Amino acid sequence: MKRYLFAISLFFICAAGRAQILTFGDLLNLTSMTNDQGHDFLTLSKGFKSTGVQVVDGKNVDQYKITRGTPEKIEIVLLGVNSNGAGTNPPRTVTYTTTQEQDINNLLAEAKKSTLTLVFQGSDVNKNIYRFDNSLFKASISLSFDKKSGSVEVQQQ
Repeated sequence: MKRYLFAISLFFICAAGRAQILTFGDLLNLTSMTNDQGHDFLTLSKGFKSTGVQVVDGKNVDQYKITRGTPEKIEIVLLGVNSNGAGTNPPRTVTYTTTQEQDINNLLAEAKKSTLTLVFQGSDVNKNIYRFDNSLFKASISLSFDKKSGSVEVQQQ
């Protein structure tokens, strides 16, 4: 009986301590999903909650949010449609924002191992910036100097 209790406890500890909810591959895949597929993936598979439609740069985007543990551990995903897209399922821009440095570091490591090529590494006044590119995707990863937030923006070309 003690083994089962230990195994269950270990499972919950590992589940609570895991890294970010989304991987870099998930963000790439979200760019080609329909609105319904993206909604189902984020809410049913990953536990995000839809917070409605937001207007960003004059465009409507769907916002999803999840809080892990404490209110300081927030992840936000914005799903918007690229302006150059046509047809019933135009490519979209996916923006992922987190308040955890480790989440962005994990995504940066995944991006460096992906098929995308690092085409720019630099900084501005507030953050380090990494840009990746290949024939299918463009990605930009930003990590603030104070290491309290970061974001990833992925677009299908």
